[in-house]
Amino acid sequence: MTTRHIADVAAFSSRGALAAMISCHVAGLFFLPMMPLVMGAFVSDFSVQALSLGSVASAQLTTTALGAFSFTIIGTRTSCRRIVLAAIACELLLNAATLMSSSFTELIVLRGASGFAQGHLLAAAGACAALSRRTEKTFALYNATLATFAVVFLFVGALVVPLFGHAGVFALFVVVDVLALAFIYFGLPDFTLHAKQASSSVRTTPFTRSGGHAFIALIFFGVALSGTQTFIERLGYWHGAALDVVATSLGWGWCLAIVAPFMLIWLMGRCKDNLVLLLPAYALIAGLAIMLSLAQTTVVYLVAVALFTPLIMFIEPLQFGVLGQLDDTGRLAALGPGAISIGSGLGPLTISTVVNAFGLLSVGITAGCLLVLSLLFLYPVCTKANEKALQKQ
Repeated sequence: MTTRHIADVAAFSSRGALAAMISCHVAGLFFLPMMPLVMGAFVSDFSVQALSLGSVASAQLTTTALGAFSFTIIGTRTSCRRIVLAAIACELLLNAATLMSSSFTELIVLRGASGFAQGHLLAAAGACAALSRRTEKTFALYNATLATFAVVFLFVGALVVPLFGHAGVFALFVVVDVLALAFIYFGLPDFTLHAKQASSSVRTTPFTRSGGHAFIALIFFGVALSGTQTFIERLGYWHGAALDVVATSLGWGWCLAIVAPFMLIWLMGRCKDNLVLLLPAYALIAGLAIMLSLAQTTVVYLVAVALFTPLIMFIEPLQFGVLGQLDDTGRLAALGPGAISIGSGLGPLTISTVVNAFGLLSVGITAGCLLVLSLLFLYPVCTKANEKALQKQ
């Protein structure tokens, strides 16, 4: 391990640094848990249809991928701390502008610019987790904190949306951004991304065959995730559940999501093979996605909604743990959010097209199939990552 890497590990171990890293993740990903409320507010305020909803979500999530890729390039040449501070400041201003917007065209432009800023924040969080050498545990803390914020703001948002529409929702975004800016400013260490692995002087690239398979797996995962999130509120309407009821179910789901990452940490202490944990988790989330469409009663649908999020929070640290094992420079983990964001950007438009062709109930079935494809691509990558981890022991 080089001297610079030792310094990085020490820099990311403090409480202030961890709080800043968590803030990057929460601010960068906060749009996703809030998406059902945001989409519901857009429907009520602007009377938009399915494809229009998909265009807004896709604009933001596609530019998130571009922002993540931008970070991995710029971050090898300049201070990543400066990049992150610029990104969170832009995110704060863009959410404030969205709060005051009155045109649907303005929304698309503002959400696209916001996604670009969020991509830098997510990539920074991923890189920091890998450089800390505790990728799975760090991501578990990321997700537990995100879940805590989501619980509070989903319950508050369920009260705010009927009164203030999208302005109320994005006022909550501004609150999160202000908190994130404070933690990042005072706690994030100054670092740059490494072009060399810690264990080798040989220059490496994250774009290996295994890295490519991991990217495809994360893209499919992102399509299923964002496509489902976009239409959860519409599926609730189909199953006879009002927006406030769906928001409450999502809130309870995020309550469970606070526990899920800590359950993962406990299980990882007893099982070092990621596949043993990933296989049943993927099977369960694919089944829940299908249940969202095929639920025979409103209660079954609401239970599926509540359990969907905890499983996502359980799976994601394992995915990024695989990326950290494959490449210890932090670059692959930084690119991971970009891969999910590509899928997330494609998700709303993809699922919108499916909905227009086959009806609303096709959402969960399509998402379930995409999750199965994600697992098929991730399986050999996990095997190689486990082999590499054993060689280092």
